[in-house]
Amino acid sequence: MEEILNLKSFPSAVNLRASRRYEFQVNIEIERRSKSVWGRVRNISREGMFIELADPPESGAKFCANLSLNVPLRVVCLVRRTVPQYGIGVSFVIPEQVDKRRFEALLIALASGADPTATGAKAPQAKPDEPLLCFAAAATGGPLRS
Repeated sequence: MEEILNLKSFPSAVNLRASRRYEFQVNIEIERRSKSVWGRVRNISREGMFIELADPPESGAKFCANLSLNVPLRVVCLVRRTVPQYGIGVSFVIPEQVDKRRFEALLIALASGADPTATGAKAPQAKPDEPLLCFAAAATGGPLRS
């Protein structure tokens, strides 16, 4: 009876993620144990991403990585889930303030339907107090479409 009541045993179609996940494919350079390996990001959100990787690290592993935009975006990742022979689900933090602004611009561009991999997420202007839309315009190479 206890097994029947265990909700974990039932598949759920409910998305419990805190933030919207965007389909976004870009190469990522992972630095771990003094080596660099390449993976491919498949989707991304404000808190995490899924990375396809030939030899995924174990759950709980930490590493630094660079998203391969025209100006690399540095992230520090923690492996939350490993899918053998496929990849890893990670949460991440962005250590540099300028990169946090660039990441916000990337999310705005993805939400507006722009393709940041085609236009590149450019480095933001030096005025950090301007609205994020100016950074989104920099990420997409022009004004946002409504």
